[in-house]
Amino acid sequence: MLERPFSSSHADGVLTLGGSIDEYAVAALRSAIKEHSDEHRRPLTVELSDVDFLPSVAVGVLATGLRQAEENGAELALVATPGTIAHRVLVITGMPFFEAVPEHGTPGSV
Repeated sequence: MLERPFSSSHADGVLTLGGSIDEYAVAALRSAIKEHSDEHRRPLTVELSDVDFLPSVAVGVLATGLRQAEENGAELALVATPGTIAHRVLVITGMPFFEAVPEHGTPGSV
């Protein structure tokens, strides 16, 4: 299987990721989460369903983001649809996630 390059886009409180989050893309992932959550102070939904590769180092970035958001009283929601690689990884790791983007983007805005 060919790995696609990492991509990210942001709209309406949802950061949509795609491709391979390899060791080179981890810095971009960390930066995108911090930027779009205003340093973990604003609610943000991270849509992972189009991710092809989600190694432990990327899971670590997501776990750190969840913890920092919680410490700052914000919400970081992870989304992975069933059958995707991200869904399998999040189930295995026991990280909290949604199977679909909440209706209004971020959980805090529902």
